[in-house]
Amino acid sequence: MKWIAILLLSAPVMAVAETELEFHLCLPYVKKSAVGEQTDLGWPVFVNLTELGATRFEKFTEANKGRMSRVVVGGREFSRSTIWAPIPGGNLHGVFSSQEVAKKWQRTLEGKLPAAPCGARN
Repeated sequence: MKWIAILLLSAPVMAVAETELEFHLCLPYVKKSAVGEQTDLGWPVFVNLTELGATRFEKFTEANKGRMSRVVVGGREFSRSTIWAPIPGGNLHGVFSSQEVAKKWQRTLEGKLPAAPCGARN
């Protein structure tokens, strides 16, 4: 009996972990960005997507309702949330702890965006 227990413990176990989806913002997807007024949650940065970016983001959110996703810029997380409904219109926002951090994000979104990757990655 002891030999069977050892055999069972040494058998590999498979676990399925759902990876978070990523939507990458890139140069062709961002029209403009702005830092908003401070709120109780922090300093917001608003992003207005181009027509192409807005269309791709709406399709991404439509296809992934109920799943956790991240909006990524140049390898850094801009925002993270669960998608509850499709997001049309191409308006996104992230909230940050300080005005300085928010302004750095705004500058990145205005002029230092990578050309790729663009759009959905998982």
